[in-house]
Amino acid sequence: MDKMDYMILRHLAIMALTTSALLLGLLWTDNVYAPDNTKPASTTTTPNKSSLITITSNSNSVYSIPSTSVQVDRFSANYTIAGKISLNNLRNLITSTIVDDFDKNPNIGYVVNNSSSSSSQTLSTTSSRYQPGLPNPFVSKDIINQKIRNEIQHAIAASSTSSTELHVGIKCTFGMTLDDYKCS
Repeated sequence: MDKMDYMILRHLAIMALTTSALLLGLLWTDNVYAPDNTKPASTTTTPNKSSLITITSNSNSVYSIPSTSVQVDRFSANYTIAGKISLNNLRNLITSTIVDDFDKNPNIGYVVNNSSSSSSQTLSTTSSRYQPGLPNPFVSKDIINQKIRNEIQHAIAASSTSSTELHVGIKCTFGMTLDDYKCS
């Protein structure tokens, strides 16, 4: 086994452990955050609390191994914001919670700018991002975070036409292609 094979196997093992940890984390928690962002909120919270808002996340990834490298075929992270609140008062907390959570996604480094880019990006060390002279097809974390902020802020503004409390539901979908990031 040469050094390249060892690195690929090590990378696969790390990805398998990371995926397992994420799945176990999803099973053990409800991925629901309290508005003060200090502790998880219970899903059995009394529904008559007018200030309760929940943010639920759901992520999935599909990988393939065509030969000696791993490819990300697709991944997505969906967030649902729900509750009876004045979203304008909590927009920064909602936005930062989702941005912080998405930053922890193991696939964030493989987001491309538009759908005309390759839909499958190789994770091996032979990827174009390691070859000098070739452009980097991947979008920076700062650009991804700004796109997420813009989408959430736009959806909150569209949902909150007044400062009165409303029952709202906003769904955000983020995946491999930055141009497809949407919240509505």
